[in-house]
Parts: sequence; C-alpha cells; structure tokens
Amino acid sequence: MTALAVPPPEPDWEAAPAYQGGKRNPAFQTSAWEYAAAHFRPVAGLRVPLEALAARLRLTLESSWDDLGEMEVAMFRVRTSDFALTRHDGQEVVLVWLARATPEADTALELLLTVCGLDRRALSFLGNPTTGLTYVEERPG
Repeated sequence: MTALAVPPPEPDWEAAPAYQGGKRNPAFQTSAWEYAAAHFRPVAGLRVPLEALAARLRLTLESSWDDLGEMEVAMFRVRTSDFALTRHDGQEVVLVWLARATPEADTALELLLTVCGLDRRALSFLGNPTTGLTYVEERPG
C-alpha cells in the first residue's frame, strides 16, 4: 500500500480544542469527558484527594479537559449507580457526578461514601450551582 501524504494545517487555523473565534479550522475538538458529562449531573464536592479515592477503588484516572481547563476524571459504576469523579488542575475539591438516569442522589452518594470508607465529614458541599450549594461544616474527626 502506498502511503499518501496529508498536508499540514492551514496557517490561519486555530488549535482544534481551543475556542476559535471565527477562524477557519473546520474541526472543533472536545474531550471525551465533555461528551460524557451530558449524561451526568454534579451532586457533591469531596474534601479528600482524588488519588486516594482512585487508589481505594482501584480506579484509573484519565486526563481530560473542558472549558475550565485540564482535569483528571474517573468514571465508574457501583452496583446500579454510575458515578464520575473530577478534579481540575489547581483545585482541591473533588466533584462527584451522578448519572442523570439515577433518581436518588442521596442514596447513591451514601453508597459512594460507604464503599470509599468515608462518612459525611468528607463532604465539602451538596448540590450544584443550578440547584444551589449547601456547604457542609468541616468538623474534626
């Protein structure tokens, strides 16, 4: 098979994953997380390291990005609940996302805390910016 040469990008094209401001690049790249996020809703924030959660559940963290920047993501299922954990670079709080198809957020969140060996002291907040955030008072263990 003869290899065909692909021409380089046009000189005025912006990078595909960046806002292009009307430039001519025909491709606009989004991350796998941005596609998956449409199926999830944020339900809580945790004040524990993402790496520790991933180690506890033996999850693989994936690098991704969205309009807020670079991030790490783990998507997984516990019983019948689909979760995602995300943390943007430079942030301490781990966002807990729950599949939109899962109706009982409180029950699913309790399940997640239990399998992670945590209790509600690990919560930084409940809810999301759309429904409102309820901050959980940090109490000593």
